[in-house]
Amino acid sequence: MDELPLNEFIAPPSPKRISRDEMNLAEFPLTVLSTRNALPGKGKEIKTLEFSDQVRGKNGEVVNRSWIITGADKFGLPTSSDDEVLLGLLKLTVDGGFTDRKVYFSRYELLKILKWSTEGRSYQRLQKALDRLSGVRIKATNAFYDNESKSHSTRNFGLIDAYEINDGRDLGPKPSYFIWSEALFKSYKVGFIKKFDLEFYLDLKSAVSKRLFRYLDKHFWYRSRIQVNIFTLAHEKIGISRNYIYASSLRQQLDPAIEELSTSGFLSKYEFIGKGRDTEVVLYAGSGKPRVLGGASPMKCDKVIHVSNSKAMDDEAIDLQTAFSSQTAHTSQTANPYEAVIQALCQRGIREPQARRLILERPFEALSRIRLIVEHFDSLTSSNSKLVSKNPVGFLYRAVENYREFLLPSDRRYQAFSERRSSGAADGLGSSAQSPRPQVPLAFIDSRVRTGAARSSGPKQCSTVNTEESDYLISRKLNIKRLTETLEPEVLKKMEKEVDQALSKLKGLISEQRFKEVIEHGVEEKVAKLFAVPGFEEWLSLKRKLN
Repeated sequence: MDELPLNEFIAPPSPKRISRDEMNLAEFPLTVLSTRNALPGKGKEIKTLEFSDQVRGKNGEVVNRSWIITGADKFGLPTSSDDEVLLGLLKLTVDGGFTDRKVYFSRYELLKILKWSTEGRSYQRLQKALDRLSGVRIKATNAFYDNESKSHSTRNFGLIDAYEINDGRDLGPKPSYFIWSEALFKSYKVGFIKKFDLEFYLDLKSAVSKRLFRYLDKHFWYRSRIQVNIFTLAHEKIGISRNYIYASSLRQQLDPAIEELSTSGFLSKYEFIGKGRDTEVVLYAGSGKPRVLGGASPMKCDKVIHVSNSKAMDDEAIDLQTAFSSQTAHTSQTANPYEAVIQALCQRGIREPQARRLILERPFEALSRIRLIVEHFDSLTSSNSKLVSKNPVGFLYRAVENYREFLLPSDRRYQAFSERRSSGAADGLGSSAQSPRPQVPLAFIDSRVRTGAARSSGPKQCSTVNTEESDYLISRKLNIKRLTETLEPEVLKKMEKEVDQALSKLKGLISEQRFKEVIEHGVEEKVAKLFAVPGFEEWLSLKRKLN
C-alpha cells in the first residue's frame, strides 16, 4: 500500500546516519541485480526491465500496475551499485534542504557518503553511473503515487535531467552539479519520502539484501508482519532474474538476504508457508511493532517526515499554515494548524473563546474544509454579498459550526441547488417577495434537504445527486471498515488515543455515548486519510468510468 501517512515529525537525528528514500522508487526495482547489465551467459546488454503487480484500489477493485524501465542505447540500464549512487544523490539533496532541483556537489563528497574509495577508478565508476542514471526513463502505469492529489497515475518520467562534472584543475573551484527531473523532485517536495538509514543500507553485503531492505522499510510503516507470494517478492519487488522459475531456486537467492537482515536486527523472524507457486514469505519487523507506533528496525528514530527547507514539519500543517498565513498578516509561523485557523477566525470578528470552542472540537481532517469556508467568506465580503451584509460574523460562525452541511461553490451539489434557486423551486431560495417562507442562504440548504425540510418535488437532478451521495457514503463507510480490519490493534489504539487527546475538551460537554461516537468518527477519518480514501468527486468519476 502506497498511501502512507506523512503527518508525524521529529527532529532529525545525526545527518551522517539518516537520509531519505522516495517511496515510488522503494516499491519497484530500478536496476538489474548485478554489477553488470547483461543477460546471463549471453553477453547481450539488457535495455528494458518490466515489473508488475496487482493491488486493491480505493474502492476494493483490482488494479493492475506496471513499472517499465528503459536505458539509453549507449549506456544501458543502471546496475545495483548505481542504485547506491542515486541514494547518495538524494542524501546530498537532503543535506541541502530540498531547495532546488539543481544540486551542487563535489565528487569527493559523494564518494565519502557512499563509502567508496577516493582513488581514480572510483571517479570513473561514478561518472558511468551518472551516465546510466541520466539515461533512464520509467513508464509507471497506475504505479506512480502523487502525494499532492493523493492518487495513483500513469506517468513517464526520468531520474536526472542533466549533470556536469568539474574536476577543478582547469576551471578552478567551480563545483559539479546534477539536476533532478521535475516529476521526481516534485515528489520530494510534496513529501512522498520516508526516513532512510543510508549507513545501514550501505553496510549490507548483497544487492538482494539492499533491495529487500528498501522494500520492507517502506511497508513496515503500518504493519509489523508482511506476507507476500515468493514469486511476487522475488521477481516484481526485488528484481531477481525470472530465470529462477522454482520456489526452491528463489529461496536460494532470498535466504542469505533474509538471514542478513535478521542477523542485523531489522527482522525478528521469518517463515515460508505453502508449496510451489503458492509459497508465501512471512517477514516480521525487528521491533515487533509498526513504525507508526515508534517501531525502530534497526534505526532508533525512523518516523516518516516531511522536509521543508531546514526544518521538519507536518505537511498538512504546512499547507494549512501557508493558506491561513496568506489570509492574515498576524498568523504566527507555527506548525499547529488549529492555532492558525483560530487566529484567522478571530481576525474576521469571531471572539477567541468562541473560535477555540468551534475549532478545537473539530477533527484534524475538518480544517482543510474550514479553510475553504474562510476563503469563500472573504470572497463574499469583498463583493458585498447580501448573504453576509447583515451579520457577517454570524454567517461565518454558523458556516464553521456546520462545516459539513455548508455548501461551497466547489461542491458538486452547489450547482444543482443554484439551478433550483434560479427556478424558484427550492424552499426559501426565491428572491421574490411573494414567497411566504423566509430566505435561507444557499450554503445551508443541503442540511434542509437531508432532514426532509425542503420540498421533495425538486428537479430530478437533485434527486440523482443525493442518491449518488448516499451511495458514496455507504461505499466509503464499507471501504473504511474493510481497511480498518487490515490494521493491527495497536495501531487502532494509537489512533483512538490521539483522537481522544485532541477532543479532550469535549468531555463533560456532551454525553458519554455521544463522545464515544465522536471518537469512532475521528478514527474512521484517520483511517480514510491513511489509505487515501477518495472524496465524492473522485469516487463519482471512477464510478462513471467503470459504467
